[in-house]
Amino acid sequence: MVNQPRVWSTVFVTQSDCRSFVEACLRRSHPVPLDVTVDTSEVARTRSGCTCGKDSRRRLFPNESIPCEWHFQFESLAEPKYSSRIHTLNINFDGGFVPYAESEWLALGSCRFFTSPFPRLATIKWENEATEHANYLFTIPPFPPTLRSLTYVGAWGNFIAPVSNLTSFVFDSGCSSKGTSVEAVRLFLLNNQSLESLDLKYVDFEGDSKGPPVHLLNLKSLVVCYPVERLSTIIRVPPFCRLSSLQISSSQDTTCSLYATGDGITFSAECFARNFAETWGGLTGYARPTIRHIRLEDGPGVGDCGDYGIMFISVLSDAHTLEIGNGYFPFWYDRFLDDLKHLGPQLKVIRFAISDKLEPFKRSDEYEACGGFLLDQIEELVKYRFERGHPFSTVERMVVGGSEWANRQQDYVWRCFYGSRKLCQYVRPG
Repeated sequence: MVNQPRVWSTVFVTQSDCRSFVEACLRRSHPVPLDVTVDTSEVARTRSGCTCGKDSRRRLFPNESIPCEWHFQFESLAEPKYSSRIHTLNINFDGGFVPYAESEWLALGSCRFFTSPFPRLATIKWENEATEHANYLFTIPPFPPTLRSLTYVGAWGNFIAPVSNLTSFVFDSGCSSKGTSVEAVRLFLLNNQSLESLDLKYVDFEGDSKGPPVHLLNLKSLVVCYPVERLSTIIRVPPFCRLSSLQISSSQDTTCSLYATGDGITFSAECFARNFAETWGGLTGYARPTIRHIRLEDGPGVGDCGDYGIMFISVLSDAHTLEIGNGYFPFWYDRFLDDLKHLGPQLKVIRFAISDKLEPFKRSDEYEACGGFLLDQIEELVKYRFERGHPFSTVERMVVGGSEWANRQQDYVWRCFYGSRKLCQYVRPG
């Protein structure tokens, strides 16, 4: 069976495996397409029997006349009979250095591997934000025309510019202190208007756009981490008009994440809570999405956001269904409650997350401390909209995670509250 290529469709090779073993796996797997992961984070230790050369800087470089068994095992992939089979390439060069006395740098720029044609390559993942070795990647010739998915972690490199016809692109500047040119990204996206997935993380844009925003008509997923205003000068996503549901979750350090979905399109972003309205408007305003369902999710740190809760009102104008997490209780002390009262008649369904610690049916000295004030405000909201001719059709408990016991307790508290306040008289189903 070892001579059957299909048996070798997946092969795990570690940095402790010798080159002859790697080559044996490659030979036996012929002609199956290859998904390759290259990780040189700890391959530069001095090993007995190493035949690599050394330059004046004590860097190791491959000796192809007498290949080393312990270093540059991936050079075997430079052979055309192997490189032509690579479909996916995941590269992680952690500086090619190990912080021990017996370690050496790897002279990756002298590797034949980097200049292989890879005619069938469809996916590349480059995952190292500190190394400059990415400059060696596919310098001669440029990226293959079959490439459809590119993930790159690190400072923006000019070698990325020629890439075209991608359907998926992930760019993570990571810890790079180097800014990214707005115009460089715009021109890149201009060559990749067929993108279906775009992920931008921690990108510090610099400069101004020298042309109109790129319209990404086929985009199905956009992920942005801490976006800036300039992003809206780079791209437009017309499919955003189909967004209909939005979830907002708070997190630590007064930040929030938002996740919007619609007919075949998703959008997620992380931003500071105080910038929520600006972020949402800047990235979706041109598409004018009609958001019918909004969920304000609980999360750590939501109580520290001050009066930022009122900024979420900006997306509620078209909402039919609103779900409010228990962590948003502090917002009820400011304008948030009044804004909810005066939302238009389109808001019909409202749900609240209720703590299992509440005792609405007991007017004790700890009533307000246990959250009774929130329950009073819920009653006031439901009654107010009823009296103004905008009654809810549904007022109910929002089911959240947790144990079955906690869920039963929350349900019990809600039923006691709903019944004792006779909220049914203010609700008009249908």
